[in-house]
Amino acid sequence: MLKKKLVIVIVIAIIFGCNSKQTVHSEKRYVVTSPEVAEIICLFEGAENIVGITSECDYPVYLQQKQIIGNFGKIDFEKILNLNPSLVFTAGLEQDALAEELKKLDISTEKIHSHSISEMLDSIVRIGNLIEKETRAEFVVDSLKTEIASIPKLKKNPKVYIEIYGDPIMSVSDSSFVGQLINLAGGKNIFPTLPRDYSRINPEKVIEANPEIIILTYPGMTAENIKNRKGWQVLDAVKSNRIYDINQIDPNLILRASPRMINGVKEIQKVFNEEK
Repeated sequence: MLKKKLVIVIVIAIIFGCNSKQTVHSEKRYVVTSPEVAEIICLFEGAENIVGITSECDYPVYLQQKQIIGNFGKIDFEKILNLNPSLVFTAGLEQDALAEELKKLDISTEKIHSHSISEMLDSIVRIGNLIEKETRAEFVVDSLKTEIASIPKLKKNPKVYIEIYGDPIMSVSDSSFVGQLINLAGGKNIFPTLPRDYSRINPEKVIEANPEIIILTYPGMTAENIKNRKGWQVLDAVKSNRIYDINQIDPNLILRASPRMINGVKEIQKVFNEEK
């Protein structure tokens, strides 16, 4: 009789153990290493399921209450494992190695890295499908398409130089996400083609192109720094003082492939329409 009871107890323990394990695996627990993906998930009202982020995931501000698992270029692998995620969202570039390691451990991983506006729209739909927010995703994409189509055309299309890094000096091509935003806003990128979307450039080429507007997207670089560069005093943008740094345009609005890019385009157009 005792042996029979013991068997029953063991069977019950196995059943509840299996059910408990299934509950853990079915729970939505997201680790997000990309700030733009974090923004999109929050827009879909999925923030409560985010358990870990990188330090760059700073918008919306309540995300800063989540556990930090490193920064974009250096992620703590152990912290991710301890969070027991049901899904990890990674970006491209240096995070490819992380994604491969996670996959080896059978941890569901999705790479989201949008190179263009159209890819961003596709990524929004994809994220919506992955977190079961399909209807919300379709609404956001439709709204964005309407917003993009309604962006006003400019009478003048100023020549624009956008600098994303200063050591070495780097800019963007028209095929890049940032380059597409410049064109969408009505500007003419002085580097329509480059070896890569985001590429090192020769300072002499900037002088030859003579931009009317300069936009700086990284900390530590100001209009004064630009004015003091050798030979750049001849630029129209320098002469007219039309140099804009991160204090005038929030770089996150134009560097991140998220729905806030609409705000970025509007900020750029304000700059284009401004006469100093």
